[in-house]
Amino acid sequence: MPRTELDHLFRHGGTRASGDGNQIPPVGALTLTRRVGTIAGVLAVRTADLGRRRLTRAVRRREKSEWQRWLTETITQLGPAFIKSAQLLSTRRDLVPRQVCEALSGLYDDVRPIPPGELVPLLEPLLGPALAGIVARDGGAATASGSVACVYTAQLPDGSRVAIKVRRPGIERTLATDLTILRRGARLLRRLPGLRGVPITEIVDQLTESIFRQLDLNAECDHLDELYRNMARFERVRVPRPYRELSGKDVIVMEFIEGLQQRRPDEIEEEVREKAVLEALHGVYQMLFQDGLVHCDLHPGNLYFRQDGSVVLVDAGFTVRLTPQAQDKFAGFFLNMAKGNGLRCADIVLSTATPGPATDTDGFRRELSALVDAHSGVCAGDFDLVSFATKLFDIQRRYGLYADPQFVFPILSLLVLEGTIRDYAPDIDFQHEAMPFLVHGTMERAVRAWQAGLTEEERLA
Repeated sequence: MPRTELDHLFRHGGTRASGDGNQIPPVGALTLTRRVGTIAGVLAVRTADLGRRRLTRAVRRREKSEWQRWLTETITQLGPAFIKSAQLLSTRRDLVPRQVCEALSGLYDDVRPIPPGELVPLLEPLLGPALAGIVARDGGAATASGSVACVYTAQLPDGSRVAIKVRRPGIERTLATDLTILRRGARLLRRLPGLRGVPITEIVDQLTESIFRQLDLNAECDHLDELYRNMARFERVRVPRPYRELSGKDVIVMEFIEGLQQRRPDEIEEEVREKAVLEALHGVYQMLFQDGLVHCDLHPGNLYFRQDGSVVLVDAGFTVRLTPQAQDKFAGFFLNMAKGNGLRCADIVLSTATPGPATDTDGFRRELSALVDAHSGVCAGDFDLVSFATKLFDIQRRYGLYADPQFVFPILSLLVLEGTIRDYAPDIDFQHEAMPFLVHGTMERAVRAWQAGLTEEERLA
């Protein structure tokens, strides 16, 4: 790498996230240089370790699983920004091959809780010294402890039990440094001959933006509150209510919901189980086709089925706001897929995607149309959403198309949900259950667009 490019990387370390105002703060050249050296050292040691492993016959016999384990261990050692990046990439099957997604999905960042001495200053301004002291006293008993935040439980003076999510002190600086390095590295990689024309900087910018946005607990509190209000129309769907007056940029205080535990399908009566799955599915369709604020991470740790038939959704850290245009595109794709109109599905995807240097539009239209035709008319129990989406994303990659995240995230939210609920109600028809929400949402947006085009006199007439 030329010296001038390294100088550019370190001298222009600060980078800003576009979009909603979340900004990655500037990072000094010395801090970046030291951190790059640390990263290089970790990679050197891990690469040597991989070489040693490959020398043994035992490893050669199980080379695939060993490589996946090496990858996850290496990313874990690199720290929270790399863990979060890999976790997000594990959901992007449109960008990353399925085998790599499977390896990255096994990453977790369970670390020691925030020390009590650092916890009190964060909690005291919002909760008062008494309650802050109680939480800090039990600081070693966090119910969840990740690299970005920890979750504790406490009882308010009025007797209400709450969950308290607390951002780790100093995590903003740590993430800013590593995310800046990732962004600057992408700008160097795009100059390689094999990557020219590939929107690698845009992809990495979107990725790092999403990660840094997760530090904004004020925004997460807003999203949780909106999900709470949106899901209130479903009798059996529960979302913890946030206490906005007790929450801030470092802390979210929310209702504590009892009885959250993973239950096997056979632990819930079949009729109750099916009703619960329908409620969860209808709630997600409400998000996708009507509300526009979508929970994209409804894995078993964030979605709970209870024995009374209710469903609990937690953690609004990974939510996506869809534009009305994106909702219309996704609704159109979903509707045409149900009708078996593969060419129209292909045209919708093409209208949202960024072409690469070797895009084959005609080949893409032919193959996607054949994929939709192959799944048309398949009964609900035999339709495999994961298989369909995996093939769709594989076709996009092979024909040189880079999808708009606004189009991809709705599909990914359904993929995560499908993986969670399929065993609980395998015969539910995803497409049939979506239609009322799809039609209602499309009509609502059409009416709003029509009203927006009226003059004041026309609206009052």
